Amino acid sequence: MNKPLILAGLLTLLAPAAWADGHAAFEENCASCHGADAEGIEGLAPPLHNADLWKALGDNRQAYIAGVVTGGMSGTLQSKGTTYEGLVMPPLGYLDTATLVEITQYVLRDVNQVGDGPSAALITQYQASPPEHAALRKLRNGG
Repeated sequence: MNKPLILAGLLTLLAPAAWADGHAAFEENCASCHGADAEGIEGLAPPLHNADLWKALGDNRQAYIAGVVTGGMSGTLQSKGTTYEGLVMPPLGYLDTATLVEITQYVLRDVNQVGDGPSAALITQYQASPPEHAALRKLRNGG
């Protein structure tokens, strides 16, 4: 009996499928602006690997990330000491609900270790009526 092979097989079965799907979906749809490691690209897009931000958002983190992926983001943001001006992130309306859930789960749970991302119900709600960018910036800034 090959114990390492059995252990590897069990770990594969126990690993969350959403991580692999979320990571792949992030790389395909988000990494070109936010970086493959989610550390952002200065002058282009802020880091999503920013546990301090997500922790500060607290119970609002799911609403914030759901609003950004469904409605996009524009304006000026501060992140990790850098100002991002003229920021324009388009809504990810070309992605289905399940993919948006996978991406947001990956960013919050796997990259930042701050808990789960938004539910499919919240993503669907915001797809129908995304929050205004000003409201998202206010939420991000603690308002």
